[in-house]
This record gives sequence, structure tokens and C-alpha cells, in this order.
Amino acid sequence: MNSVTSSHARQNWADTIDRARDEPIVITDHGRQTVVVMDAELAKLALQVLEDSRDIELATARLEEYRATGIGYTLDEVAAELGLNLD
Repeated sequence: MNSVTSSHARQNWADTIDRARDEPIVITDHGRQTVVVMDAELAKLALQVLEDSRDIELATARLEEYRATGIGYTLDEVAAELGLNLD
């Protein structure tokens, strides 16, 4: 990823946005990476991938917990607890 200083990004905002459409741009402040500007569709896709990855981690952890303890709930038990009728 390319990077620019916050001053450069501020002074050349239109150019920074144009460049960010092609690849993410890291904006630094006092030498530290602070934010990333990127194409909105790429950001949306990246966030979805992160969310999916987290969901897989949680599901895997719950499956391992179930296998270790044998404690679980049926769909009917969960529905009854939530007051749902599955018929």
C-alpha cells in the first residue's frame, strides 16, 4: 500500500481519493499510520470477509466446546426458550 502524510492528503484530497480508487492509501500522522482511504466496494468486501472469518472462528469454538462437554441444545429447545413456533 502507498502512504501519504496527513498534510499531503489534506492539500491534495482529490488526488488522494483518485489514487485510493486504485489501491488503498495509508495516511500517516507524525510518522504513524492512522487511517486508510480505499474504494468503498473494496472496503465493503474486506469487512464482509472479516465478519465471515469471525463467524467461522466462533462456530468452530462452539463446536469444540460441544465436543468437549457434550452440552448443547436442540433447535426445538432454543425455539421454545425464545417463544417461537417452528411448525
